[in-house]
Amino acid sequence: MKRTLLGTIATIAILAAANAALGADMRMPGPMPAAPFFSWTGLYMGVHGGYGWSTSQGLDLKGGFGGGQIGYNYQMNNFVFGIEGDVAGADISQSVSGIAFGVPVSAKFSNDTLASLRGRFGVTFGNVLVYGTAGGGWGHGKLSGTERGLTVSDEQWHAGWSAGAGLEWAFMPNWSAKFEYLHYGLGSATYFSGGNFGNLDVDTVKVGVNYRFQ
Repeated sequence: MKRTLLGTIATIAILAAANAALGADMRMPGPMPAAPFFSWTGLYMGVHGGYGWSTSQGLDLKGGFGGGQIGYNYQMNNFVFGIEGDVAGADISQSVSGIAFGVPVSAKFSNDTLASLRGRFGVTFGNVLVYGTAGGGWGHGKLSGTERGLTVSDEQWHAGWSAGAGLEWAFMPNWSAKFEYLHYGLGSATYFSGGNFGNLDVDTVKVGVNYRFQ
């Protein structure tokens, strides 16, 4: 009888201890894994394309462009500092034609290259970056005229500044897409050894994709 009673008590004690241990496991879960931290820090390269326009000097320039960019970001808390350089081939242009002294004539001005080197400063919301940007800007212009099948042309660089703002979204750990507005305030240039072409303002909007090296 004593053995039966002792066995029963031992069994109850073992079951109670197991139940208590199980309850403790359920009441005190282990630490949850930390959410991964996304960082914008690193070297990146990418491509872009967009549309540009200008009404400087009484012109009505418009057209597309496409090119590439390279840059570096450094993230400090929720702030991102960086530098970016880009260059693009373009056809932001206007052509006019008419009759002069009874002869058909035509002229064209085109901005066939855009380039910039800018600093960037932004605020990040996880994998979304909102930023402003400013720095140097350059545009390559070409002025040509045609009369009786004879064409003459001249090419010059316009140098100045560039500034704008954008939004970038990292849709994968190393890949991001961006939308950016950039204004070029370009200085004057002299064509045909005497014809001064005044300041040239060009507005652009672009979309692009970047790959960030980690």
